[in-house]
Amino acid sequence: MRKLVPVLFILLFYQHLFSQNISKPQMQAMYEAIKAAGIRHPDFVMAQCMQETGNLNCKKCCLRYHNLFGFYIGKNKCKKFVSDSACIAYYKSWQDKRYDKWRKKYPKADYYHFLKYVKYATGDKYTGELKPKVAWVRKHLQL
Repeated sequence: MRKLVPVLFILLFYQHLFSQNISKPQMQAMYEAIKAAGIRHPDFVMAQCMQETGNLNCKKCCLRYHNLFGFYIGKNKCKKFVSDSACIAYYKSWQDKRYDKWRKKYPKADYYHFLKYVKYATGDKYTGELKPKVAWVRKHLQL
């Protein structure tokens, strides 16, 4: 019990810090754009956007190239897009090329599995980082 109290305090503190750096109107607008593009699992994809762009606030990531999802070309070079809309359209195309094949092979698997299957997520660490963001999206945005 003594160990549980500090862990709960740390989790609550982290959640508080995490939610302070998020502009809900900005996130809602981005979510709407993702959804309007017809992307499957928009709650997960919005969480990916949050993860890859530091809640749309990062200064030293691919966001400066309108790269909302951390797509790379080559080993360490950000893929550049002319706009956020172009990046969202790219994600839709990227997802469409892979999703049906995966779903046919794994009809009961979740989107975390899809991200590992297509090698977007390199391991369980990414899934662990994404889960609280998916929960945030589901709790705070109008789906």
